[in-house]
Amino acid sequence: MEALKQFQVRTVSPGMASGPALVIKERLSLKGSVDPKTGILRKPGTPLDGVSIAGKVLIFISGKGSSSWSGYFKMACRHNNSSVAIVNLEIDPLVASACVFNDIPLVQAEDPKILDEVKSGDLVTVDSERGLVIIQQQC
Repeated sequence: MEALKQFQVRTVSPGMASGPALVIKERLSLKGSVDPKTGILRKPGTPLDGVSIAGKVLIFISGKGSSSWSGYFKMACRHNNSSVAIVNLEIDPLVASACVFNDIPLVQAEDPKILDEVKSGDLVTVDSERGLVIIQQQC
C-alpha cells in the first residue's frame, strides 16, 4: 500500500505498529476519561464520548494529570484495551514511562500539522526505526 503522507518523528519508546488513528486535539488524562477495562473514552458532550482507544494509534498533544496515567494505561494493556502506539507533540514523562514499561511505541511528532492532517479512522503506521508516522489510507 502506497503512503499518502509521512511525518518525521523522534523515538521515545521503540517499536512499529499500525492501526486506525484516533486524533485528540488536546492533552489527555486517562483517569476519569478512559475506562481501562473497556478502553472506552468518557468525554460527555464531545464526539469522543464512547469511542474506544483499543487497537488505535493515539495522536494527541501530550498527557495530562497525575501519576495515575501509567496505572490506567497498564490496566488497559492488561485488559487488551490499550492503544497500539502513541504519537505526541510534547513528551510527558508519565506517558513515556507507561509506553516503555508496556512495550508500546511512542514517538514525538516534529510537525504540529499532524493533528490537522491525520483524521480519526485513517490507517497509519508508526515506524520508530525509520522515524516516521505514515498515513497509508485516508478516510
